[in-house]
Amino acid sequence: MDINQLLTRARAGDEEAEKALFQYLVVRFRLLAKRRIGVEDSEDIAQEACLTVLEKYKNETFTSGFEAWTYGVLKMKIGNYIQGTLHKRKHSVPAAESHPKLRTESEEPAHDLKIALILCLRKITKQNPLYARVLNFVHQGYKTDEICQRLGVTPNHYYVILNRGRKMLETCLEKGEIS
Repeated sequence: MDINQLLTRARAGDEEAEKALFQYLVVRFRLLAKRRIGVEDSEDIAQEACLTVLEKYKNETFTSGFEAWTYGVLKMKIGNYIQGTLHKRKHSVPAAESHPKLRTESEEPAHDLKIALILCLRKITKQNPLYARVLNFVHQGYKTDEICQRLGVTPNHYYVILNRGRKMLETCLEKGEIS
């Protein structure tokens, strides 16, 4: 049975359909949350998103479809989590201890770096989308000539863009802002 049939039956009061619908969603939410924020809090985020969907799905009108709406709810929960995590870190760590060279590896989990990277790439994309595209192509393993062809730039221009993009990313990761 597809998700829209489950939705129709659950809205009509079928408890088995509602249970199946939320089992379907929680599995997907967990996987997406793990990919975005890591294993540590992904279960909580997935559960929070499911609770929000459960509270609102019977009366909500979906302009882009039920499934898209549910993923939007999850995206908002993840965004709130990321913002809260960064806010807590920013305000709870004394300035001397916040310097990257003074931290130990156990104090800086990999998902914190991933979150910081995502936020910095978003800042770079807002300021200059071309820089972000070049960084993304390099990350994906494209060769120089392939990137130049895709973007319609010369190799010299590509290297200038790449160098500036890397500097922006480095500055953002160190200082939290783009110069």
